[in-house]
Amino acid sequence: PPTEGPCGPPPPPEEPEEGAEEEGGEPEPLEGEAGIPGLYPALRKEEELLRLRLQAIETRCLEMMTDLRTREATLHARMDDMLGQRFRTEVDAIGTLITTIKTAVEEGERLYHELRIQQSDLLLDENSLTYTLYTPPPPPPPRLRFWGPLSAR
Repeated sequence: PPTEGPCGPPPPPEEPEEGAEEEGGEPEPLEGEAGIPGLYPALRKEEELLRLRLQAIETRCLEMMTDLRTREATLHARMDDMLGQRFRTEVDAIGTLITTIKTAVEEGERLYHELRIQQSDLLLDENSLTYTLYTPPPPPPPRLRFWGPLSAR
């Protein structure tokens, strides 16, 4: 028979009950003789820290995406306003060109200089001519043919 010490027989080793789990949801494996003491609790702590870091990164990324979407909407609105303004100024320049040509036609004037629209400006190019500015030479005087005295006929 085994010898009993002063405190009585040694307690039997405790085995976890079937179905009983620890707070992490997994039964803690035995580390054995070659295991590092405290390895599994440290790993669980690192997993929790990693989970918290990933949640912080996710939150920051969502904030950045929201900020980028806001900036995108603002930028599109500004670009739309700029393009609308540019379109209106170009249409105004075309209207001015039409008015200038219409006035010249109604008054019977020639447009000697080239009219050009450059972006939103109507330009009168004085270096380029659409018609020559010189007047044609006068026609030669009529020739009188002299066939001789009229009495000889």
